Amino acid sequence: MSQRRLYVGLDIRNDISQIAVLGPMLQEPEILDPGGNENGIDYPTRVAVPGTKEYIEGFLEKIYRQEPVVAAGRETDPVNILAAFFRKILSKTRKKYPNESIRQLVVTTEYRDYRLIGIIYQALSKIGIQRDRAMVIDRRQSFIYYVLSQKKELWINHVGVFDYTKDRLMYLQMETDRYKRPMLAAVEERDYSDYIPMFQEKDSTEEEKNSIFEGMVQGAIHGKIITTLYMTGNGFEGGFAGAVMKKLCVGRHLFQGDNLYVAGACYCAREMSGERRLEEFVYLDEDTVEVNISINVYTDGKPQEILLVRAGTPWHQIDHEIDLIPDGDRELELNVKNMRTKDKAKQCIPMEGIPGRTDRKARIGLQMRFAGKEKCIVTVRDKGFGDFYPSSCRIWEKTITIE
Repeated sequence: MSQRRLYVGLDIRNDISQIAVLGPMLQEPEILDPGGNENGIDYPTRVAVPGTKEYIEGFLEKIYRQEPVVAAGRETDPVNILAAFFRKILSKTRKKYPNESIRQLVVTTEYRDYRLIGIIYQALSKIGIQRDRAMVIDRRQSFIYYVLSQKKELWINHVGVFDYTKDRLMYLQMETDRYKRPMLAAVEERDYSDYIPMFQEKDSTEEEKNSIFEGMVQGAIHGKIITTLYMTGNGFEGGFAGAVMKKLCVGRHLFQGDNLYVAGACYCAREMSGERRLEEFVYLDEDTVEVNISINVYTDGKPQEILLVRAGTPWHQIDHEIDLIPDGDRELELNVKNMRTKDKAKQCIPMEGIPGRTDRKARIGLQMRFAGKEKCIVTVRDKGFGDFYPSSCRIWEKTITIE
């Protein structure tokens, strides 16, 4: 039987996608080459329609915009389309590592849409990869995981990336609060897409385009101590702004390539699997929760603190449940620690729904979900205790406001 030892990253885009693998004994992600493809490491984001010679392309944008995806003249379920694509591209890992299977998969995409993320999870579930082995993150998180997985001298100060595609030009800059423990990491994002028409102007000389680009870059990084700059995206193909990049290398590191996000997803997969190497950092943005929520239990022959919610996780992706057997407890006590303010609090959930059975005569299901980054919904279920004490079918909830 194959062993689950592969950490896999997927960068899915509307036109092309990339896949990277951290296999056994590897310290850096290996970008899988599709072979025989003139686009190098890029896979066309398309799937074949069964029984026809037709391919479905451009479906990711349509799913994001909630537009119908039509194949062979019929509207097709987007979950099935994505599942077929994932099955196809993930088969590359089996060819490369026939005796290994996926331990953790992270998908990164530019689309920050809860509905699309839900469809991605459904598609992965359809091919046998459940939420416990999968995570969906956006490009900013991929950027953070990539940077923090590099040598410290590359991110000792600020780090920026210019992402230039045919219709988008974004600048992302990593910020860290080194006075907090763990250190807090965030991303500042700016949109420079208005510059693209000037770079594509046929009547402008290369010198003029370089001058415009250099002014844009200097404006973006003004007043910041930048250790490293990354240039990524197909907009830089053909040597665009090559002369400017040589100037930018003075006093800082500069790298150009198009595999930053897929490699970052791969590093994230390793981190999420439990092989944590970046525990001293917590990534926070407008979608991630700022608290760790835990519970004290007795398990494996000793008292332990079990983490239920980890700070830095997107709130809409949290859905965690554990089973507990109360030992005389009349309430569940949760530990809440805010990683930004360092404030600590206790939240108590009464177990009034199972009177008389809290002395090891009940199995309690404790589920954690969020209805926003500041609202945690705690659901408690009476699951009974085998044939001796059937479940009362009682379910009760409490909403915790995160301050």
